[in-house]
Amino acid sequence: MNKVKVRPLDNGLKVRFAPSPTGYLHVGNIRIAVLNYLFALKNNGTFVLRIDDTDLERSSKEMEKLMLEDLHWIGVEWNEFFRQSERIDKYISAMEHLKNIGRIYPCYETKEELALKRKTQSLMGVPPVYDRASLLLDGAQKKKLEADGLKPHWRFKLDDTKSMEWTDLVHGHISVPLSSMSDPILIKPDGSFVYTFASVVDDLDMGITHIIRGDDHITNTATQIDIFRAISEKSPEFAHVPLMSASDGHEVSKRVGSAYSICNMRKTGILPEAIFNFLASLGTANNPNPADTVDSLVEKFNFEKMSLASPKFFLEELLLLNKKILSEKSFDDVKNALQQLGLENISENFWNAIRENINSIGEAAFWHGIFYGEINAAEKDEIFLKQMLDSLSNPFDFDAWVAHLKNVSGKKGRNLFHPIRIALTGIDHGPELKKIAHIIGYERIKHRIEKNLEALE
Repeated sequence: MNKVKVRPLDNGLKVRFAPSPTGYLHVGNIRIAVLNYLFALKNNGTFVLRIDDTDLERSSKEMEKLMLEDLHWIGVEWNEFFRQSERIDKYISAMEHLKNIGRIYPCYETKEELALKRKTQSLMGVPPVYDRASLLLDGAQKKKLEADGLKPHWRFKLDDTKSMEWTDLVHGHISVPLSSMSDPILIKPDGSFVYTFASVVDDLDMGITHIIRGDDHITNTATQIDIFRAISEKSPEFAHVPLMSASDGHEVSKRVGSAYSICNMRKTGILPEAIFNFLASLGTANNPNPADTVDSLVEKFNFEKMSLASPKFFLEELLLLNKKILSEKSFDDVKNALQQLGLENISENFWNAIRENINSIGEAAFWHGIFYGEINAAEKDEIFLKQMLDSLSNPFDFDAWVAHLKNVSGKKGRNLFHPIRIALTGIDHGPELKKIAHIIGYERIKHRIEKNLEALE
């Protein structure tokens, strides 16, 4: 798949992908990156990669490095790059602005006290919305609490007289009453800034015009729009795409061992263009097409084609697409990938023999072992094995060998070819037998038949 770098547009359309380096990228968040990238390409806009690393305890430089490698590998390129940890001064400035206009206030409840409040509200059948008790504290009371060792967390005062409304590019009109939500915490007691706040400040400062993310953020978006408008009286447009779920019910997690992590898919030999293609089409009216390029996917991209139902991610369907794309690859296309598997004696004949029988590049190692390694042949027909051995000639000609075997044994069709396959490969399926035989060669064929006979004796 050809890679197309985003070209900045004069009209300023700008999107961002903002992963947290606290775990491995997986198909769920890579899908969001792909959708943002296609939208930017569709509109000749700017794609921003922002590392949301304000959680210093959980963030990792190693994870960031792997994320950048995954994105490059999958074919997503960016125009601008930022780290939130390098932008603290921006958040402090925005915080002071909110203090000056009275939209942020200190709170002193502990986690235990807040949990007790929520439990009491639940027992009373009242929504668990923060009661703004800290707004009733006077200066002396605040000083006393701080003298007792309590450090405040800071909440944003929502305009709870309003319902936040916007036209979503996927869901259409959305309305969320702000009175149904607690004032969000923007600054923790240790002085660190939470994602909700830092993200808003960054989006405004970087000129982000469109935010494309999962629809689990819809309620969060209502809160953020109020913060956007408190700081600048404007906010970006939003597109909330239905969250993807795994078909097997397992979590699409950030764990390295997850079958859905990009680093794991790289190791197993799934092609980047297969993942890109599959995720671009998932949850839309478009079916994955092995022939699709980035340009054709950009042409097809349209939020109106996106279903509001949560799409299921079937690994088997991705592997099927991967298999179709692989089957069209030339030896030159895959030579480096095969070498990275540590395989010797690879050739164009080897690749042409196996390419329609593998789901991923990683499976080439299995067939390499069948062709060049030791196998446990298990053919039981001793008479036919001896006929195979007696009929062998060097130089080896597969067609002549099979024709002679057919005459001397009286076998034909499956009864002829199946025992040959078992004797030569030890398994009852695989690439075209003629291609296998010529790659294995006379000496190895002779050795395997003799070994099979020895096992029977």
